[in-house]
Amino acid sequence: MEEAYPLALALYDFIPVAFFLIGAIFLVRTSTRICGLRCSRLAIVGSLLIFLGGFLKAIWKLLFTIGVGDYLLLSESQFPLVAPGFLVVLIAVIMMARSDREARTTNAAMLLITTWKIPFLIVMTLTSMGVQGILTYVSFQRKAKLAAAGFIVAFLGLVGMGALASGEQTLARQWIEQSVNSVGQLGFMVGSILLHQNVVGAQINQ
Repeated sequence: MEEAYPLALALYDFIPVAFFLIGAIFLVRTSTRICGLRCSRLAIVGSLLIFLGGFLKAIWKLLFTIGVGDYLLLSESQFPLVAPGFLVVLIAVIMMARSDREARTTNAAMLLITTWKIPFLIVMTLTSMGVQGILTYVSFQRKAKLAAAGFIVAFLGLVGMGALASGEQTLARQWIEQSVNSVGQLGFMVGSILLHQNVVGAQINQ
């Protein structure tokens, strides 16, 4: 890309990262309540990898923008970190969904990228969509419709990011991508908070 990054765009990169981190904290707390420490530890590890991938890329863009240097390794580390991160989180939410369903059964009667990035991109896309899809299912099962709506927004954000991934990466396009990403991560954050509140409320009322 020949256009220089404006400082505002570089700082904007930190917003979806912050939204994800808040949502991940509540997802970890929810997984702890539903399926215990083993599940929550997976959620912690996966979430940290995802957060680190996004945070390092945002740091790279900021350093590059303010003229400190072009530490490309910070940017290139995104895919190797985020792809396995979403895979681990996917395993955690599958465990969470199974535990929630079993508990209910018991008690009630849940492109412009280099070639080496492609496998990571495929894993990251499929697993991240799987995470949002399963969390939507869990939310609907628990009748937490607003939480489900948040995860649906997050899912649509992923679809939007995928649609915007190809083509020339102009500054205008990057502003759009970051806005879509921010809305998606905001949906994840809201969904995670509301699902956590639903689980806590249900356990208190038992």
